[in-house]
Amino acid sequence: MDLKQMQYFTACAQTGSFSEAAKVLYSTQPSVSKVVKALEDSLGMQLFERLPRGIRLTPQGREVYRYACKIVNDMKKLENMAEHRMAKWLRISANPSSWFATQFVDFYNENYEKNYHFQIYTAGVRTVMERVRDYQDDIGFVYILESQRKDFSYELSRAGLEFIDMEEAELLVYPGEKSVFFGEEKEVFRLEDLKGMRFVQNGQDEFFDMGAAGEQAGFSWKDLDISVVTNSDYIMERMLKNTSVMNISGSYLSEKKKGTVPGIPLDMKGNKMIFGYICHRGEKLDPDIREFIRFLESRLREKSC
Repeated sequence: MDLKQMQYFTACAQTGSFSEAAKVLYSTQPSVSKVVKALEDSLGMQLFERLPRGIRLTPQGREVYRYACKIVNDMKKLENMAEHRMAKWLRISANPSSWFATQFVDFYNENYEKNYHFQIYTAGVRTVMERVRDYQDDIGFVYILESQRKDFSYELSRAGLEFIDMEEAELLVYPGEKSVFFGEEKEVFRLEDLKGMRFVQNGQDEFFDMGAAGEQAGFSWKDLDISVVTNSDYIMERMLKNTSVMNISGSYLSEKKKGTVPGIPLDMKGNKMIFGYICHRGEKLDPDIREFIRFLESRLREKSC
């Protein structure tokens, strides 16, 4: 086995096609097929099912894929270190969050002399989970609903991952400046208040595809009219400042942001939101990642005081 085989194998697994992998690798389909076949022969197992349209990992292939991703991404780390004179890279993915962005900037400033290099990627829950699973990132920070917990844990277990809680908060509704609810002194939002309203949310998979779409008191999360999906805090803030759309989230928005009002609790069973991080089960986190986690923990303690 060699690194080229690992690179070709992971590209095939991620694209689901020899021909698509060839495009990514700047190679040809016969060459990619040949390299993968050589890897299968050396391992003595079939890694892909050949389908009429594309390919699919076999159970053995899924297991090999986990190791191959780590090998390929560790090699990328070494290449980055060599290019930047052994500079330390910390790779982090997270749900879009103004609060998290502020903490990251503060951490960077406080640790400027350590010459850390960061890769920060924002995405929805499922994408963050997949990036950590595939060793594209060292850790992933996400918000999940309390009602998602069981299904979320099952998804993580299948991927060899675990979720560590850091904070629990209420699920909040943020009305846009042109909303009929803007400026109202409402103590809570009820489910019936949401009917007929339009929403801007941070990601298509946010709350809606891992067990959170269940019926609650005759209301379905899928009934929400989500008119804008974005992973940009800037777009989110502009939409809330200049339109009538609303947002449902936990700590995504800072209450001090212009054009928004403090979030109003949503009166619904299981309306707790949990913030935490995804990591590989049974694997030790890098000491520098642990330092970042401790920094966030200290900020969360300050926030709750």
